[in-house]
Amino acid sequence: MGTRFRLTLLASNKSKAEQVFSACKAHLDQREKQWSPWIEGSEIWNINQAGTTSITLSPETYSLIQRSLDVSVLTDGAFDITFASVGYLYRYKENVRPSEEARRAAVSKVNYRNLSLESNRRLFLRDDGIRIDLGGIAKGESIDQLKTLLAKWGVSSAYLSLGGDSYILGKKGSYPWMLGVKHPREQNQVIARIPLEDVAVSTSGDYERFFMDDGERVHHILSPTSGLPADDVMSVTVIGSDAWKTDALSTSVFVMGMEKGVRLIESLDGYDVIVVDKSGRIFASKGLVSPSDQK
Repeated sequence: MGTRFRLTLLASNKSKAEQVFSACKAHLDQREKQWSPWIEGSEIWNINQAGTTSITLSPETYSLIQRSLDVSVLTDGAFDITFASVGYLYRYKENVRPSEEARRAAVSKVNYRNLSLESNRRLFLRDDGIRIDLGGIAKGESIDQLKTLLAKWGVSSAYLSLGGDSYILGKKGSYPWMLGVKHPREQNQVIARIPLEDVAVSTSGDYERFFMDDGERVHHILSPTSGLPADDVMSVTVIGSDAWKTDALSTSVFVMGMEKGVRLIESLDGYDVIVVDKSGRIFASKGLVSPSDQK
């Protein structure tokens, strides 16, 4: 999935732990083959080759695209899996960005409303040249699936992460797990430490995949309306019950900006957010701020 997988767990013995590790890795390998846009024959690769024809999806992919579209509606298009129609033109490892002409032509294809989910798990693309990428939600969904897998193995204490998406299961011994929120500019510093258990955490930052171009930070979180890197904030961390949702919401808030993004999260029960704006100021939703700090 283009990122690192980490799993720390409490098990009765080393043999069981190794079996759990192997089962989790096998599960992630399946999801990567299913959802990677770069693996020929994956469902996402097939969708991106489909043109304006309809294509039959697996139950997992159909459900995930449906939830992606729901988040698009919730965020008024700040989250849009068709961003890949322009996103594929950026090659971060090679420090390449699209020309203005190419970007404008490609961004005209970005519109989640051009995706239509039909009966019998079929997806129809209303315009030619549309590409999708589930990178803003698939890692979180994979973590939710791993959480279920861990429960089947009887694991009740674990920390698992895929890049910027994590789930904290149970306690670390007798105490909550302590999560550090990374400073977006200082590699070895954190901006907050939060005791957590049984909760998902997702961070989107402009430091995850980027290159510098004449002093400009060209990163991978693109505005669906412009096809340019969103630049109102440096990082967003969302905390809540479901990793697929914290994953999608962290991307959404990054695109929406601090004011609109925090207002959105505060309208959702059971979700909180920490935002670092482009000047380095830190904002938190009301659920993370003590009553004395709110005055």
